[in-house]
Amino acid sequence: MARDLVARLNTFAFAIAILLFAALGVAWWRDRVKRYDTPRFEVSAFEPIVAAGALEPARERWIVAVHLGCPHCTQHLSALAARIAARPSPPALGALLVDEPTRPSAHTLTQTLPAGVYWDRAQIWRERWGRRVYGETFRFSSDGGYLGSTPVG
Repeated sequence: MARDLVARLNTFAFAIAILLFAALGVAWWRDRVKRYDTPRFEVSAFEPIVAAGALEPARERWIVAVHLGCPHCTQHLSALAARIAARPSPPALGALLVDEPTRPSAHTLTQTLPAGVYWDRAQIWRERWGRRVYGETFRFSSDGGYLGSTPVG
């Protein structure tokens, strides 16, 4: 009797595991086949927290996706700022605050970013661009065209 019960519980647990694995596979597949927009940095699409300074017309804009609850993101942003500061013509660095339910304050980030700090109120980063990785650095041309992106690390 006890063996029969254990065998049934094992079969039930195995069936649940298979169903969960299949559901995860379907969710992954749906995300992979969905067509997302190519990222484009249009200042009007985001809510400015700290406005950008005057930028040179041909200067690249590097925007880092930052979640304020992630210390790794802010450390990456600081390290990136220090790394590019020594360049003769560094790109304009900025931050896009993502997955924040309420508008962050202007004093959220401690460093000054020439490209500004913006809040992604409409979830463009996640919903339209299909992005999921905090700390990713997006490279945009001076007119907002997408040049590429680099994951953290």
